[in-house]
Amino acid sequence: MTDGPPLMLNRAFFERKENLLKILQLILGFINIFTNYWCYPNQHFLYCGERYFTSAQVFQLVVFNGFCLCLTFSLIIANIAGVYDAYYKTNPYVLERYLIYLQTFLYTVAYITLVVDFESNPYAKAFAIPLISTTLTLLAYVVDAMMQCRRKNVFGQ
Repeated sequence: MTDGPPLMLNRAFFERKENLLKILQLILGFINIFTNYWCYPNQHFLYCGERYFTSAQVFQLVVFNGFCLCLTFSLIIANIAGVYDAYYKTNPYVLERYLIYLQTFLYTVAYITLVVDFESNPYAKAFAIPLISTTLTLLAYVVDAMMQCRRKNVFGQ
């Protein structure tokens, strides 16, 4: 006996633009977490190195990049596994919409934090690497949030 409906592989995963955007967000999230780990603005060293010197860098890695990366990965796995179709009574599309809004807000705060750290340290061209990657990731989440806003209320949202 099963406790719930069966999960099935979502074969139409790659047909929706939102799902392709989620894969792009996952790739950009990995790039972003790597660049924030490897090259973060630091007043003591004006070159990229794998060093933690500020609490802002750990905050960027764990709270913003790591958390959003795990959420995006879990949304992709849930969509591929067919959780959206199997548990339609709980309306996972509304949950996805709110999670995208949360991730967009978190990346906006991460971007502001990074700009403040970038401006408060001596200028080095290497520090532009995490700023560029965070900007690209933020833009991907903003586009996804805009797509979520424009989505019709097809699923009873």
